[in-house]
Amino acid sequence: MQADGTSVEKFSSPRRKLTRPHHLVNILTKKQILFLILWSLLFTLAYSQAPLFTSNQNQYFLHGLAKAGWGDLSADWLANTLDPTPVFSGLVYITYRLLAWPPVFYLYFGILAGIYLFSLLGIVQQIFDTGQTRLSRGLFLALFTAFNAAALRFVLVRSLGTNWAYLFDGGVAGQRLLGEVFQPSTFGVLLLLAINLFLRDKPLWSALPLVLAATFHPTYLLSAGVLTAVFMGILLWEQRNIRQPLWLGLLALLGVLPILYHALIIFSPSGPTLIAEARRLLVEFRIPHHALPAEWWDMSVAVKIGLMLIAIYLTRKTRLVYILLVPFLVASLLTAAQMITGNHVLALLFPWRISTVLMPLALAALVGAALQWFCHRFTTFIERHERALLNISITAAILLALAGAGIFIVNAQDRATSPDHKMIAHVIETHTPGQVYVIPLNLQNFRLETGASIFVEFKSIPYKDEEVLEWYRRVRMAGRLYQAINSTYGCAALEELYAEGVTHVVLPYDHTAKNCPTLQRDHLDINYEVFTLIPPQ
Repeated sequence: MQADGTSVEKFSSPRRKLTRPHHLVNILTKKQILFLILWSLLFTLAYSQAPLFTSNQNQYFLHGLAKAGWGDLSADWLANTLDPTPVFSGLVYITYRLLAWPPVFYLYFGILAGIYLFSLLGIVQQIFDTGQTRLSRGLFLALFTAFNAAALRFVLVRSLGTNWAYLFDGGVAGQRLLGEVFQPSTFGVLLLLAINLFLRDKPLWSALPLVLAATFHPTYLLSAGVLTAVFMGILLWEQRNIRQPLWLGLLALLGVLPILYHALIIFSPSGPTLIAEARRLLVEFRIPHHALPAEWWDMSVAVKIGLMLIAIYLTRKTRLVYILLVPFLVASLLTAAQMITGNHVLALLFPWRISTVLMPLALAALVGAALQWFCHRFTTFIERHERALLNISITAAILLALAGAGIFIVNAQDRATSPDHKMIAHVIETHTPGQVYVIPLNLQNFRLETGASIFVEFKSIPYKDEEVLEWYRRVRMAGRLYQAINSTYGCAALEELYAEGVTHVVLPYDHTAKNCPTLQRDHLDINYEVFTLIPPQ
């Protein structure tokens, strides 16, 4: 059945023969390759990225760049903690060692964005009757690009608020597949590729992207596991044979064993008290916006759930309905369980993260259903104006790409003239190995931009229980300096930091501790001052 209820044999047969994995790759013509590259480029530009190094990149790039010799980061405390995403760090390390050209990470994002876009196109082509013509593809790609475009996010933020920015492509709890930067979670697009492969009757091949997604970002282990179970269930129902479902499950399990083992090491308790306190700090202090439903639930989440439910209804006669419905129910039940029990372990499993897959699927289903209706309702009009419609689609995508590129340029200019840029430039020019800076806790870009070791900052964190407690101790110690209401408290905090090995101090301009006798000024601008921390008398 198609989504509109019309019968199509390829979807109605419960025991259809499955193609073999070696038929996975069809040779693409030069024209098809050009088509893929062009639309991937347009989509990536329209979606837009933030400048390196922004937001989570300051955590997830740290281990890899430190090992590759980026500045003095190999001596940084956080760079020597247990790495929660070692495979991603390995990619960063290899990339920088081979190329030493950071903009290549923009290209990585673009490749994953292309996988995201064409996986969803492939899924829609499997479940909706849009004709699979050049025009139908162009219309889908243009519409889907529009709903994901940075220009639309700009409008949504200014009209509805920041929580509405990723209304059509982001999951709940501020989590999403693409986001604005290349990071481990971006590899979640491989979950969509797995769904596309499965719907194309290549179930054993679908295990590979499932494994890779979880390997690059272990928080996808639960999502990959749920999807694997759904795939196995569909195969078992259709074939009435346990053999292929078991092979799929076994391949997926064997593939994730290494990263599962690593994750168990990261989260293995050093003791019941330590692990309980570390979990509490992560959930309630550091990431409540990701870990506590009471923190992230709002009207935008309700709208997203509504869109998911509509997509489930639209796909009710297709295999995709199970891939939407079962994870939706699992996430809903586990979220309700977390809210009722307040369990921190369940909160850190992020059972709602599967919404990052469900929302793009829901959007693709909505666009696909609309296109199916349009293609069937206005067949004559389409035949008359096919070239014009195709030109409009491409033109719209180009305009959205130009808008996204413009937003990137503006963000890069803002970054280059940010209040801390003069201070950052000073540290880049003067810092030497062995120096350790204490910085305001919100200066998350400082570490990677300067290559200097720091004492601590708030956003970048470890996950091993003992290291989480050490991070919190450092945050409190640095906080005592920056929250000091007079020089007495500030000077006492500086003495504590000196005993911890801090050699340099960054203070907001005219901070109360600036005249402490242990400070020797190295730099001054209208926003920040940099000091060498000398031994207390």
